[in-house]
Amino acid sequence: MSSSTSNSEPLRLFGRALVGAGVVGVLMLWAFHNGYHASVIDYHGAVAAKEARLANLPSPKVVIIGGSNATFGMDSEALEKALCMPVVNMTIHANLGVEFMVNEVKGHLGPGDLVLASFEYSAFREAIRDNEVHVLTVDRAPGAIDALPWYRRPRVIADVAILRSQAAWNDLLGKRRGEGQELVYRADGFNERGDMVAHIGLPQRGPEKQQHVEYKLPVFGDDFLPLAQELMDSAAVHQAQVIFIWPCVAASSRRPDVEEIVGRRMAEAGHPLLGDPGSYVFPDTAFHDTHYLLRGAGCKLRTDQLFRDLCSSGSVSCCRPK
Repeated sequence: MSSSTSNSEPLRLFGRALVGAGVVGVLMLWAFHNGYHASVIDYHGAVAAKEARLANLPSPKVVIIGGSNATFGMDSEALEKALCMPVVNMTIHANLGVEFMVNEVKGHLGPGDLVLASFEYSAFREAIRDNEVHVLTVDRAPGAIDALPWYRRPRVIADVAILRSQAAWNDLLGKRRGEGQELVYRADGFNERGDMVAHIGLPQRGPEKQQHVEYKLPVFGDDFLPLAQELMDSAAVHQAQVIFIWPCVAASSRRPDVEEIVGRRMAEAGHPLLGDPGSYVFPDTAFHDTHYLLRGAGCKLRTDQLFRDLCSSGSVSCCRPK
């Protein structure tokens, strides 16, 4: 074999690799834009409307971040009337993680804004998440990719493309089912401010169908406080304010020892949680299907308690007496 032939072999292999990568890239781009979605459930599609409202609301405004305890457990219209500011409820799912939630809102704060941070107890243990919820969210709300660190975006986009390819194939085979059958977890189940309202008025689920809160160790991880400080610093730069509030929880899932650890660690870091955690504990019958997700009456009780705590804090101006 001549030396010229041996020298050209690596170039041919490299060229074939480039062609192969190009073909895969084209297929992935097609899959990402083929019109199918990774799941028939469009719940996470509500993120697009929430982000649009956040971008368009003038300051001062109230921005609610956190997990689904605030998705189901806030009456934003009542908060608007109490605080005389428009409200956008950005919450949708705890598994998006605190990192995503902070990144999503920190560039949209302005003078006089109030950020209410309502995190489930699991967020204090694990603030940075990397899971399928990001994939499902980007699938329905592509702009959400901007709230992820740059180095995770390619993997999420690839996962969306793969799942969309599978969805297209299943549709072709007639195996895709379930569109429109979900009564609660759907994008049109939210009102204009971002509160979930589709479950209001549905029959109450029995205790055997209630999901209790799961607690794992450590109670308080290492990644929460840096993100909390990042949110505080960003708010300060934009002349906004952040208040951390207790999540609501069902009585049978309450853990006072966890409350004590979380409250103490946050206070030591200079980020005390507003009010008494016991004031945000409600009967199991006040919850929908999980011990964080309040029904209509419980949502009103939680919002009223939050209003009282905010107006008694001395750091928030309220429009009506507490």
